[in-house]
Amino acid sequence: MKNFSAGFSFFLILVFVLAFKSSILDANNIPSGSMLPTLKIGDFLFVNKMRYSFRMPFTEKEIFRYDDPKRGDIVTFIPPAGALEEDKYLPLDEQGEPKRETFPIIGKLFAKRFVKRVVGMPGDELRFSQKQMQTSRGDYISYTFVEYKEKGSNEFKSYNPQVVEMGKELVDLDNARALGKGLFVETKRDFQHFVMEGIYETSFNYVKRHCPNSICKIPEGHYFVMGDNRDDSSDSRFWGLVRRDQILGKALIIYFSINFKDNTCMFKEIPDNNDLETAYQFRYNEFEIRKHCHELDIFPDPEREDRLSILQRWIFYRIPRMEIRWKRIGKLLK
Repeated sequence: MKNFSAGFSFFLILVFVLAFKSSILDANNIPSGSMLPTLKIGDFLFVNKMRYSFRMPFTEKEIFRYDDPKRGDIVTFIPPAGALEEDKYLPLDEQGEPKRETFPIIGKLFAKRFVKRVVGMPGDELRFSQKQMQTSRGDYISYTFVEYKEKGSNEFKSYNPQVVEMGKELVDLDNARALGKGLFVETKRDFQHFVMEGIYETSFNYVKRHCPNSICKIPEGHYFVMGDNRDDSSDSRFWGLVRRDQILGKALIIYFSINFKDNTCMFKEIPDNNDLETAYQFRYNEFEIRKHCHELDIFPDPEREDRLSILQRWIFYRIPRMEIRWKRIGKLLK
């Protein structure tokens, strides 16, 4: 009887925790660099899932809505059709969305979610252009310049990007592809946030393909989202708008952060100005890379690794070199 009581109590606690996660406060980790440097690889954050609406526990069915995302909010959302590579292999549901989960409850609680920033609101017209902007290093990058005209207005406004000094903001990004990029700030409403940009113009080619004359008109009930790392973000420029009912919550606070050094472990240090050429002067030689990183860390191939290899990689490489980003813990997100 005691065993039954203990097991039932554990079951109730588990149900409560999962219900809390699905409807009130979710915990997300950041596995990619699309929101650098605002959200760094290895950040763990709480998401306020009651910020905009209340959803039925264990599902994503919206019960009632009391607010909508604001311009500049960092939101989590269900990836729209086409946003994930595997979408093209999945059957579609009645709404034309990919059926991504096999088991309704588990699939919805632990399905993949995107985290991006709202840059276009319902009723907006967004105008895109590509501008050459100088970084704090003195070189030039191609900046995705976004202007917006609000519903009922005749005037395009800018997010007013401004170059800023790198400082120590980029030394622990754990993303080798971030090397050589410039650091800027944009203004949303009453706050500023960091943006990273590089030399590539691939994303702008997608904008020109989907938006006539590089102007996108956003219908009601839809949002245009982008990552703060503009050169390395799968977002609305590539796969389109996010419906309001797909937005699940607002990123709230970073509660833990680990720099695993998976991508930057091959460098002895990252220069303060994030200069690519300077960074490669600090690259480990082949012997040192294997000692610090192990080749499977640099070029991971899950099919080549068995469980023992993964465990060895963690014990001998990842854990010894990882660092906790203490200063990021408790950071409120804007």
